[in-house]
Amino acid sequence: MMNLSATYAGVDPILTTLAQGFMLPATNIANFIAPVVDTPTRAGRILRFGKEQFAINDFRRAYGTNIPYVQSRYDSEPYALEQEVVAWELPEEVIENAGEGPAQVDLRAIETRNAMSRLMNAYEYAVSQAVTVTATYNPYEANSGAGNQDGLGFTDWSNFEAAYAGATGPAGWATSTADPIKDILTLKRAVADQIGIRPNSMVMGTAVFDTLLSSQAILERIKYTTADSIDTDMLARYFGLERGLRVAEGRYLDSNGTLQPTFPANGLLLFYSPNGPSDSVMPAGGANAATPAFAYTYQLTGTPAVRPEYYIRERRVVRAEITVERVVNLVGLGASGLIGSGAMVSDILSNP
Repeated sequence: MMNLSATYAGVDPILTTLAQGFMLPATNIANFIAPVVDTPTRAGRILRFGKEQFAINDFRRAYGTNIPYVQSRYDSEPYALEQEVVAWELPEEVIENAGEGPAQVDLRAIETRNAMSRLMNAYEYAVSQAVTVTATYNPYEANSGAGNQDGLGFTDWSNFEAAYAGATGPAGWATSTADPIKDILTLKRAVADQIGIRPNSMVMGTAVFDTLLSSQAILERIKYTTADSIDTDMLARYFGLERGLRVAEGRYLDSNGTLQPTFPANGLLLFYSPNGPSDSVMPAGGANAATPAFAYTYQLTGTPAVRPEYYIRERRVVRAEITVERVVNLVGLGASGLIGSGAMVSDILSNP
C-alpha cells in the first residue's frame, strides 16, 4: 500500500511565499468583505456570541451578600473548509526559450501569479454570491409596528423605502432628488439595532458609484467644504465609514461569452468589520476577536501552498499545483438568526 506521507513532496518555499504574498487589485472586495482567519484544522465550530453585553444589570451589593456575576452565552455551528486546486504547466521548449538570451524570464513566477489570479477571481465570485442573497438578511416584518422596522435585505430601493417610510430619502439614487446620506443613516441605525455597532464598511456596484459621482445632494454638501473631486475616500468620509468603501469592479466570463459583474452593478452592501482592509491572501490581524463581524474567510494554515514542480514525460511539460483550503462564512447574525451585521439592497437606483 502506498505510503502517503512518503510520497507527499511538501511545498516549494519560494513559490509558496510568492503565492501567499500575492497582492489583490484595488478593486478586490472578497477579502475586504471577509478577512482571512487562519485555522489549523479543516473542520471545526464557529462561536456566535449573543447580546448579553448590552443588558443592564444592577451590580450594587449589600455587605455579605452574593457577588453579582456575568456569564457570556453563545451558540456554535460547524464549518468545513473547501479545497481549491489549480495547476500550471510549461512545455520544456518554452522554458528553454525563456532562459536564452539576455532577457531571461522567470516563467515559474509568472505562472504562479497567473494561477493565483485565477483562484482569487473564483473566490471573488463565491464571496459575492454569498453576500448578495437578500433573503438571508434579517427580514422586514410588515406588521412589526411603528418604530420596529428591522429589515436589512431588499431587492430594490422601493422595498427599502416601504420598510422605512419617512426615514429614507425621497427617491431612488438614480433621480436628482435622491438623498443618499439619509438612506445610509437609516440602514446604519438598523444594523446597530441588531449588533450594537454601526457599520463601518461599504461595497457598491459600478453603476452606483458612477451615479454618486454626479449626485446633486453630495455635490451640494461638499461644495462648501472641499475642492476635491468625488472618489471612494471622499464618499467613505461622507457616509461616515471609518474602515472604507470599495467599488466592485470585478467581472466574470458568462456562459454566453460576455463579461458580467461579480457584484450587482446597482447593488449596495453596508456592513461592520473589526479589521482593517486587506489586500492580500494573508490572515487579517484581530480577526479572532470576540466582537461582532459580518463575515470571515476561514483558511487552512499554510495555504495557499505551491507543491514542488514535476515533469510529465508523456507531454514534456513541467507542472506545479497551488492548493488553498478555505470557506467564507457569514458570522454576523441578527435577532432573527439571519444576517444582522450588514444590509444589502440589490438595486438602490430603482424608483418607486
